[in-house]
Amino acid sequence: MHRFIYASTASRDLTAQQIADIAGACHRNNRRAGLTGLLVVHQGRFLHILEGDEAAIRRRAQMIQDDPRHRDFEVIEACEIQMRAFDDWTFVHETPAALPLLGNERVKPLRDLMPINSPFRGNDLAVRHKVRDFLASFKQLLAA
Repeated sequence: MHRFIYASTASRDLTAQQIADIAGACHRNNRRAGLTGLLVVHQGRFLHILEGDEAAIRRRAQMIQDDPRHRDFEVIEACEIQMRAFDDWTFVHETPAALPLLGNERVKPLRDLMPINSPFRGNDLAVRHKVRDFLASFKQLLAA
C-alpha cells in the first residue's frame, strides 16, 4: 500500500461548477480505484492525498499531472505505508455550500479542517502535519 501527496495550483480561475466537477470526478475515480484520501481546494491551490495500490496511484497521479487545469505540480510525499490515514475520501472547500449540488461526495467546509485535532486531517501524525503545513502556507484562510 502506498501514499502519494502533492500540491498544485490551478492554471486559471476555476468556476464553482468546475470545482464541483473536479470533486465529483475525484470521488468516482478514486472510489473505483480503491483509493482513499483527502482533496483540499483553497484559493486556487490543491492539496491531494491519495492512499492505496501503487499502480492505481501512479495512474491517477499521471492523469492529474497531464491535466491542463493544474500547474506547479509538487510531490510532497510518495512512500509505502502500513496503514491508511484515511478510511474514505473527503473533499474540502472553503465554502462547499456555494458549489453546485454535489452527489455522494463526502464534502466538508474548510473550517472543519482547521482544528489541530480535526479527524479530517487523517489518523497519521505525519499526514496531519502535511495538512497543517499546507494550511499554514496561506496568509489568510478565507471562510475558516
